[in-house]
Amino acid sequence: MWLDASAAAFKSNPKLKLGDLSGIQPGPPGISEKTGRMEVVPVVMSTVDSISSIRIPLPKDLKSMDHRLDVRKTIEEVKRRFPDGIPHLDPIKNMGIKDESFKSLVKKIEVMESRLTANPLFTSPDLERIYNQYQAKVDLNAKIKAQKKKIQAANSVMQLDELKNRKRVLRRLGFTSSNDVIEMKGRVACEISSADELLLTEMIFQGAFNDLTPEQSAALLSCFVLQEKVEMRQPLKDEALTNPLKLMNSIARRIAKVSQESKMPVIEEEYIASFRPELMDVVYSWAKGATFQEICKKTDIYEGSLIRAFRLLAEVLRQMVQAAKAIGNTELENKFAAAITAIKRDIIFAPSLVLLSTILKLTVVFITRYINA
Repeated sequence: MWLDASAAAFKSNPKLKLGDLSGIQPGPPGISEKTGRMEVVPVVMSTVDSISSIRIPLPKDLKSMDHRLDVRKTIEEVKRRFPDGIPHLDPIKNMGIKDESFKSLVKKIEVMESRLTANPLFTSPDLERIYNQYQAKVDLNAKIKAQKKKIQAANSVMQLDELKNRKRVLRRLGFTSSNDVIEMKGRVACEISSADELLLTEMIFQGAFNDLTPEQSAALLSCFVLQEKVEMRQPLKDEALTNPLKLMNSIARRIAKVSQESKMPVIEEEYIASFRPELMDVVYSWAKGATFQEICKKTDIYEGSLIRAFRLLAEVLRQMVQAAKAIGNTELENKFAAAITAIKRDIIFAPSLVLLSTILKLTVVFITRYINA
């Protein structure tokens, strides 16, 4: 390689060593023998742009400056004979590769290279700037992906910690054994999916429903189905409803404390407030036989939301029947079944309100025609 003789490495040490090659660059075009030196330097593969089909003979010994200058003269002669550029090594013509898949790959490379050279950016003076900007974008995207992987890994650890805390809660409440084997409470909780299974299971095993009537049971379970925020027109005064509510809140408070002790992110007051008693009086009246118009006067909830809450309540009661059956408590099973019968009536559980409205209109028309006849 023809190097610039004015480089600092040459000034400090006329005889180059491998350790002295950092910062050495090829000499500029037109450099003379007075300002340049021909040296043998090692190169890495990343610096090789292409391989030529032209081969030149080299002397056996390149330590002599005369021999190195002879090599330079040979290279200059090759450049003179090929003014349009030194021909590249053709893998098909020069190397005799006949594999069809390789030929197809070479053609694809040629097509891509022709597209590359035809692109306006190929000769644009802003190519380097634009390329650097795009490279920066690629690097940023790679960093974003790496950060996302770290976040996912952190979330996995957090979820693993939360899983351990949940298992600790289940062991403390007796849903699983110390060996994480499901106990009777756990099997009962598996029957409940439409409401808080921990609280409902604890209420069953602590006898919260034993002394209640089917109507009271339905009213108490209504605390689990209300999804809209609504203010009670007046606080509950009937002891038939207030006492079961107090017992439910005390059980919920214990579950919240156990969860906090197990390092679960549970706020006691918010957990208790999530079970809302605004529908208790409404459900109790409906189960006792009140009309839909009468219960609508007791609450500010929209009729559609009220119907949706009653239907969800029926599903919770159905699951409570299955939970009572799982522990073999026939009395409790029959009580919840009776509660379903008490609330599942009239317009709230009509197959279709549109169909019901149509039937009522046809009935009025039929009665009118009958009277006129």
